[in-house]
Amino acid sequence: MSVKPDFAMMTTPQLRAYVLEHRSDDEALQAYLDRRHAENPNSRVYRAEDDVSEAIAAYLESKRQQEAS
Repeated sequence: MSVKPDFAMMTTPQLRAYVLEHRSDDEALQAYLDRRHAENPNSRVYRAEDDVSEAIAAYLESKRQQEAS
């Protein structure tokens, strides 16, 4: 029997690495997503079938406008 690590004690990069190594661990993935959302509540998660080209273009345009200001 394997003991799961304490996700709350892991740093975000450690938790990310764990999720990538244990892709079938839904609990770890949820802990990672919760952490990322807590760090940046305005972030958006896209589904695999979403077309993100418009979102990327809008993000780049907002960055250009910020740099021009």
